[in-house]
Amino acid sequence: MLDLLYCEAAKLRRRPLFFFSAASSALIPLGCALFLPDFQGFTSGAQAVEGMMSTLFQMSAYLILMPALVVLASHLLFVEQDCGALKNLAAVPVSYPALAMAKMVLLLLFAIAFMAAGGLVNLGILLLSGWEPVGFWRLFFVGLGQGILMWSGSLPCILLAAALDQSYMITVIITFFYTVVNYLFGMNEQFITQPFGINLGTLLPGPMTFRWYFSYLDLTTPSAEMASLLERISPYFLSTAQVFLAAGAETVVFLSLIALVFRRRGCSGGVSHVESDHQ
Repeated sequence: MLDLLYCEAAKLRRRPLFFFSAASSALIPLGCALFLPDFQGFTSGAQAVEGMMSTLFQMSAYLILMPALVVLASHLLFVEQDCGALKNLAAVPVSYPALAMAKMVLLLLFAIAFMAAGGLVNLGILLLSGWEPVGFWRLFFVGLGQGILMWSGSLPCILLAAALDQSYMITVIITFFYTVVNYLFGMNEQFITQPFGINLGTLLPGPMTFRWYFSYLDLTTPSAEMASLLERISPYFLSTAQVFLAAGAETVVFLSLIALVFRRRGCSGGVSHVESDHQ
């Protein structure tokens, strides 16, 4: 498994799309710092940290990371088929499920790196602006956790990408719809005020992660509007154990299905190539 992961990582040297996608985590924080007047309205370092990190959690993770994961997964899942390497894999004792899992682990590392890069960009902006980064590292590690949750939440679309077998346009359309739904549901009280259980407020990554990371923000002196919102949603906050238990269960299910689809597609593709060579 480690050898497969190393081989997948080695391919990235020829794939600048991965590095560009990771660097895109800086786009929204930089845009907020340069163009939003609210950035200049912070009154303390702690408030500035929470404002910048909230932007990373609410926008970069949903609107950039999740679609990027599916696009990169589509590339990883089909790269051997595109270059005709499946026939070589069919002649070597390579486990297709293990190969699929190596690709998924690489995507997980990418998701963590994406959130880490965005957090460090935020830290640089705060320091250059003269703010003391009070509470930054606590929210930085929350951001890494959200990267893991976004990876887990993207697995249904990755499964779809594997099952559609290079139908990139359809995959992109469905991923866009899925991303928008998660973003909107994560801001909708109807979905963030559902109990922990089998419901959309728990199963979808948008509302689930909001109910987790929001509890880590400093809400000791909220405005009147925020205090009213907290009174309604705070009973539905999720603990770290609850969030990762739900995400872990979903991850096991979807990784198993991805491995199954990839094995069937890989074996059929490898066999067809081998037969054509003999003919």
